[in-house]
Amino acid sequence: MAGRLRRCRELWGDCVLSEAPPRLRTVADAAVLPRPEGGFGIYAQGVRIDGPEETVPDGLPHETAPDVPHLFVDPIVPHYGHLVTDTLARLWPLAGWQGPRPKLLSLAPWPEAGGEAAAAILGRLGLARADVVVADRPMRLPHLVVADPAFRERSLVHRAFGDLCRTIGRDLWREDEVDAVARPVYLSKSRLAAGISRIANEEAIVAELDRLGVEIVFPETLPFGEQVRLFSTRRVVMGSTGSAFHTAAFAAPGRRILGLNWMRRLHANFALLDAIGGHTARYYFPLGTRYAQAEAFHFGWTVRDPRGVATELVERAHAFEALDARDAAEEAAERTALGRAMGFATALRGRISRHLRRGARRPAE
Repeated sequence: MAGRLRRCRELWGDCVLSEAPPRLRTVADAAVLPRPEGGFGIYAQGVRIDGPEETVPDGLPHETAPDVPHLFVDPIVPHYGHLVTDTLARLWPLAGWQGPRPKLLSLAPWPEAGGEAAAAILGRLGLARADVVVADRPMRLPHLVVADPAFRERSLVHRAFGDLCRTIGRDLWREDEVDAVARPVYLSKSRLAAGISRIANEEAIVAELDRLGVEIVFPETLPFGEQVRLFSTRRVVMGSTGSAFHTAAFAAPGRRILGLNWMRRLHANFALLDAIGGHTARYYFPLGTRYAQAEAFHFGWTVRDPRGVATELVERAHAFEALDARDAAEEAAERTALGRAMGFATALRGRISRHLRRGARRPAE
């Protein structure tokens, strides 16, 4: 019997895993200078190095930063998902950094709110908020390191990004605890105050999952380290696609993930992060999904049969290794039903057409 979920087979974007490291540049004498359009830029050897090439502004700064390595970093954002994919993308050299930790050079200040995850992750790299230098005034930089991003949204990830994530997650889980808990866990957004998307009737899914023995967890209430350990110790982690799944990048390799997705195509970021972690992830689109506005979220979506979806999730969690065969069978049944419906519609149109032609040939009374 055809179920309520369909496997997401297509990506929104591409998933390319590169074994080669991104480009890494060391600049002996760089400068932070005000841009004519406002704000600041980083320049070296006559060109801008933090963005599109442009003419170097006139004048040289008098202030000189301490003669220690400064590693350029994109803005430290409070949104957890973008913190992982955007901010960390240029920090991959820290995975194998030799010597004292560098300062991080950013063109944006530390976020006024929501910086707890950033502090926790940087702490795992031996850095603190005080190590972030904001380029908000002219200054000279004797030793600047610029790393090209190791993660590019919906397109490419370098193996070096996985090395960085493993460095961050190291010691947050133990080998003897991996997959030790058979009880599935569901990461719920039902208490999340704001975000990108949410299932409007997720409470009904959660209630049925709870009745079926699934543990319900609200990721935003857990410290970063506990989230990493949760992914590492549970045999199967479920939830709707969102930033919480990005934590799997820091967890033990080979995680099993079941995700509910709001459309048939999967945002390629999830596939990219699964690739560096060696995870087996299966993402599903609930048939009959509808869309609507959701306060404090970019959009909301409603599952047509929340109890049925919950039941199928649990079934899939307990038979994870057989999912490929089950999904293929359900897709074949769907194609067969669609083919029969199209055949019936074609035959019906033919009968109607013949009837109309016969009527047109009858003499008028």
